[in-house]
Amino acid sequence: MCLRIQLSRATVKELHSRLQHAYQRDDVRLVRRITVLLDLLAHQVPVDVLSERWGLSPSCLYHWRQAFLLRGMDSLAYHHSGGRRPKLTSRQKKRLVELLEAGPQVVGCETACWTSVLIRVLIGREFGVLQLPVRVYIAAQLGLFISKGAVCLRPSRRGPAARLAPGGMAQDPACRQATARPDPLGG
Repeated sequence: MCLRIQLSRATVKELHSRLQHAYQRDDVRLVRRITVLLDLLAHQVPVDVLSERWGLSPSCLYHWRQAFLLRGMDSLAYHHSGGRRPKLTSRQKKRLVELLEAGPQVVGCETACWTSVLIRVLIGREFGVLQLPVRVYIAAQLGLFISKGAVCLRPSRRGPAARLAPGGMAQDPACRQATARPDPLGG
């Protein structure tokens, strides 16, 4: 027994409309999915042909078809699949920003400028979290600016470490001195 599924004109029209919107947004994944669904359900192209054409497994195509038949247009939405949970909660991140704005000397460091190593030590001491080296994306989330091994607050933040020169280096003399590298030529 062979079962044939045929989409209504309204559904095909809606799929074409969403396909055009996906092209305008340059959403490659959605363009591929809608095109495959149109070929599979409206034009009756066999699964093995579509699998070969798009480089997708047949099980993926069957999954897309089943999801569309069960949930309709809602099945076309891609959702964030999660990822690793952050090691610091939002409250801890706010506290970390407060500590960073206060400066390294307030929390017991001898230097006047934050470095990625000092921030890792601070995170470990304050929150009990072993943090890998402070990456640029973590620094950006916290509103930090990393330049030549030094970590300073962005100009939008208020505080002594927030003053940055046009080139991105801190204007705070102690921070500038802490980040200065010795001249290899001795001059």
